[in-house]
Amino acid sequence: MSVHRHVQWRKDSAGAPYRLRRSFPAAPASGTVVLAGPGSVSALDGGGRDDLLLDRLTERLVGAGRQVLQCDMPVRDHLVPFTEKDFAARVERLDHLLRGHRHLLTGPLVLVGFSLGGLALLELLESGTPPRADRLVLVGTVVEDDIFLASRVPAVELVYGSRDLIGYLIDDTSGSGADPQTVVFDPGMYADWSARHVIGSPTPEVNVHLLEGLGHTLHPCGPDPGRDPLPELTSLVGLAP
Repeated sequence: MSVHRHVQWRKDSAGAPYRLRRSFPAAPASGTVVLAGPGSVSALDGGGRDDLLLDRLTERLVGAGRQVLQCDMPVRDHLVPFTEKDFAARVERLDHLLRGHRHLLTGPLVLVGFSLGGLALLELLESGTPPRADRLVLVGTVVEDDIFLASRVPAVELVYGSRDLIGYLIDDTSGSGADPQTVVFDPGMYADWSARHVIGSPTPEVNVHLLEGLGHTLHPCGPDPGRDPLPELTSLVGLAP
């Protein structure tokens, strides 16, 4: 099936240009999927690029009759911690994406966020935008504090690559003046606490999925070739693998 595309250029509140993109089939769409990309990929996550996976996922979804909404995210240097300004830009762009296409939303609505894109979606859902989504799929998104979803979201899927390790600097509290220590967690641990932090009314069903051999944004990571995440992702948004 051919993919039809419509692109709008916008500027965010900081004056940075970005695109709102809608990909859709020739026939009326049977549902809507919002893809919130991460904007960058670490060299530790493998040699691929995020946009390649997002393009493959878009083609698969449109081929199954869904329309896909996306917007450009600010590109961030993975060596520099993200700032509140950077995060606010992501939330603002996704808000404009949803509001700008609200008259075109049709069928079940599924929100898919990668890394910081997932956190930006959670920020919107805390404010009740959109009022309802049928499913939320978060890829590589670590939830460290309680998130209360004001929007009605019955199902939340947390997806992590098994080799996506995260580290925290822990200050010494003994008064000895020792340097901070780095503590590393694997997704088998932080996935559980992320799941407990996602709450709402009614309480959503939160499920955790670990994909072996993959890194932060589901690129192959390590000596093994890794599995293709596309079948799992398409299944999680409500399509057969």
